[in-house]
Amino acid sequence: MLVVPFVRTIVLVVALMLLWGCAPANQDRQAAQTHYALGVSYLREPNVTEALREFLKAVELDPRNANLHQVLGQTYHLKKAYPEAEKHYLEAVRLSGGDPGYYNNLGALYLDMQRWDDAVEYFRLAAGDLLFAQPEVAFTGAGTALLEKGEPLEAIEYFQQSLEKNRRYAPAHLHMGRAYQALGRPGPAIESFLEATRIDTGYAEAYYQLGLAYMKRKEDGKAREAFEKAISLRPDSELSRKAENYLKLL
Repeated sequence: MLVVPFVRTIVLVVALMLLWGCAPANQDRQAAQTHYALGVSYLREPNVTEALREFLKAVELDPRNANLHQVLGQTYHLKKAYPEAEKHYLEAVRLSGGDPGYYNNLGALYLDMQRWDDAVEYFRLAAGDLLFAQPEVAFTGAGTALLEKGEPLEAIEYFQQSLEKNRRYAPAHLHMGRAYQALGRPGPAIESFLEATRIDTGYAEAYYQLGLAYMKRKEDGKAREAFEKAISLRPDSELSRKAENYLKLL
């Protein structure tokens, strides 16, 4: 699930470029573009509710525009309105003829819905498309779904494929570490978490997972340091509250 915010940003930017790159055929499409641009500006504030309002108007004016359905689905996804998000993601896929970025976002949605098999299916569709610019994201998503399903060995295979595409994709290292933890292999897990923090020094989730791994090894000093780092990176978050609770146990 750590993959999702990064992916949403990528796809949103692509959708913006594609939409404005098309000459409008009529006034409705011009008006739809205006509402779309307003929605994007609201998302960047962020004001998700106002963005949703603008994207709904845009889709009403230009209902056969796949990009509009995609960004509307993303906005519903942000608001955790999962059935509505699914509806518009699927419509975007249908109208686009199977854009791999849209498959990837469907996979991310199904992760949030805990529909693990569906998530794997759509992440695999995205990763297998040669036109998808970031297959490492989709491979990591598929692995994460399998890990949550309770299949860490199968998950590791996908994380390895992700790292074959991009050795510096930190979420793949993070979730690889989680898979090793699930298999009772704290040594490789710690190395994976450390690699994630070396690649992305601001990766709070990686420091948090590193703290958990050190706790299991009874390396309390290192665990404390990792938890404190996670808290400093993400203060006033659920992650920091969990880290603070673990600190009390050390």
